[in-house]
Amino acid sequence: MTVTDSKLLDLLDDRDRLRIDRIAGEADRARILIGAALLRSVAGSMLGIPAREVVVDRTCPECGGWHGRPTLPGTDLDVSVSHSGMVVAVAVLPGGGRVGVDVERINDRPVPEVIAWTLTEAQFKAGGGSGLTIHRLPDPAPGHVMTLATNQPTAGVTVVESSGLLRRTAAPGEDHDPE
Repeated sequence: MTVTDSKLLDLLDDRDRLRIDRIAGEADRARILIGAALLRSVAGSMLGIPAREVVVDRTCPECGGWHGRPTLPGTDLDVSVSHSGMVVAVAVLPGGGRVGVDVERINDRPVPEVIAWTLTEAQFKAGGGSGLTIHRLPDPAPGHVMTLATNQPTAGVTVVESSGLLRRTAAPGEDHDPE
């Protein structure tokens, strides 16, 4: 474990730490740790509280296990987390509604097939059904694609690179398409 890992783990509660400890692969453990810490950091910033104080519930509605879609009880924020390859994505929607994000590594698959998969996953995470607004987001890294879906058609999208140095904002209804 690195010093950075330790600092990220400090943001999590005991249940999320235990969840991460149980993951066998080092790369998978790192992606899940980053996603959990990023979720708490972004939500904490939006709620005006320290990241470590953000309450995240991952209770699976099917079995009661701690591996379900993350929710933030007592807030009006809806969240979605995805990771693939070297990319971790977190989407947060304030004001009610649903949001879904999916990122996929292309590998040797046809790009249209991977984009279609991210679209399906993002729609599912956003609750499915008709009336969803779809944003095909800029490729987050070489060889990766990302899609966001929400049932709030007026929601704007801000993409922030992990370094925090690059901000690109779309007005409601405007998509970011890679050139």
